[in-house]
Amino acid sequence: MKDYCFEYEHNLSLFENFKTSNIKVMIPFSSRSDKVLFENMKRMLKDCSFVDTIDNCDIFIAIGDRKEIFDLTLEAFIKHKYIIHYGAGVKQKHLTCYDDYLRHCITILSNEQWCESKKCAKTTKKILKSIGRKSNMKIIGAIHLLGSKIDLSKVPEEPYNLVLYNQTTTIKEIFIGSNPDQSYANLPHDQLLGLIACCKKFYTNSSSGVYEAPFLIDKDKIIWLGKRNKGRKC
Repeated sequence: MKDYCFEYEHNLSLFENFKTSNIKVMIPFSSRSDKVLFENMKRMLKDCSFVDTIDNCDIFIAIGDRKEIFDLTLEAFIKHKYIIHYGAGVKQKHLTCYDDYLRHCITILSNEQWCESKKCAKTTKKILKSIGRKSNMKIIGAIHLLGSKIDLSKVPEEPYNLVLYNQTTTIKEIFIGSNPDQSYANLPHDQLLGLIACCKKFYTNSSSGVYEAPFLIDKDKIIWLGKRNKGRKC
């Protein structure tokens, strides 16, 4: 297992765009990984208060590329809210599901773009330039692991391979095969990190293969399932 250190101290300033000192922020999330990002955002935005409705917010922060987030972003856009897109410019090697398209649609609707890397910033700039808009970017890095701990309570004593699979379509999927030795419908993030850190091989189509696994295990232990997220770089 690799050495790890997820301590982080940072305070993103939003005051450059707003004169008020009581900024109300809405950050919706629709998945386990988005919830982790939400908690990390709250730690970073120390000077803000958080609300759960678009009507009451000054700033709407859209995370990633989920359809639910796109729908809320569109509502915020129609209501003339200031929109920040975290995860702008992430480019898949293959466009495998509608999320890949929705991410760039959210970027187009946003007033400000928070990118994970210089490569993502370059892609964001190209997307906005193609419709005659200037980009307004900050490169803040990937914040999925900030403040995280590794919980080994679910790690078995014997060697194991870990499989993490996310549904790739809206069509029901049926799995046929021998029963797994152990399965979970969902796990707290810290316990997932523990399982990744100690596994022999990590089979996945999840973005965990990009954001978490490379910090915990060697990259040759990460085996991609299908094309979803394959070739994606942070």
